[in-house]
Amino acid sequence: MTMLNTPVFGAAHPKTFLDLMIAKTPDPATGKPDPEKMKAFKASHPDNRAQAEFLAKNNPPASYTTSSYFGIHTFKFIDRDDKTTLVRWRFAPQDGERRLSDAELKSAAPDFLEPALMERVKQGPVRWDMVVTIGAPGDPETDPTLAWPTDRQEVKVGTLTLASASPQRKGIGCEPINYDPLVMADGIAATDDPVLRFRSPVYAISFAKRTSNQ
Repeated sequence: MTMLNTPVFGAAHPKTFLDLMIAKTPDPATGKPDPEKMKAFKASHPDNRAQAEFLAKNNPPASYTTSSYFGIHTFKFIDRDDKTTLVRWRFAPQDGERRLSDAELKSAAPDFLEPALMERVKQGPVRWDMVVTIGAPGDPETDPTLAWPTDRQEVKVGTLTLASASPQRKGIGCEPINYDPLVMADGIAATDDPVLRFRSPVYAISFAKRTSNQ
């Protein structure tokens, strides 16, 4: 599974995400994105607005362990009678959610999340509850930029436990692994969400480039 720590994604279509990356390309003269290009992007891509507003109103989490993680996409759960239920899921931290204050954000080191995780794991296992949200007729199925209503039925289906952690070390041990979100267990199927469908081939290309040092 791949998840984000924002409840919605920043693009309803792959091209929006590509256009965002282009708009955010640093100007060689300033080292920062061109404000006019970002302004033009925002005006022409309303599907980026919900995630941008969330990020503007919420500071980063104080730790990986104090953040919720959202599956973003809608999936289909299919039972033995071929009945389909639309679902989304999130992982809720048992440590509780905590974000950096404005003062902490200003003083935090660029890599503060990794050492914070190392210190927390030394104190004992870290746990997140996996919570599945049951969709209702009319809930957006193919647009990850739209959140579902908050009154939907939720079911705790399991717990993720992290008992140890080690530094990333530039991806050693991760490089030869390709993640494909469309490889799913029996009883789970993808929707026609264009962003979800796009991830599989893009991740494959990324894997090939990464392992060939291109």
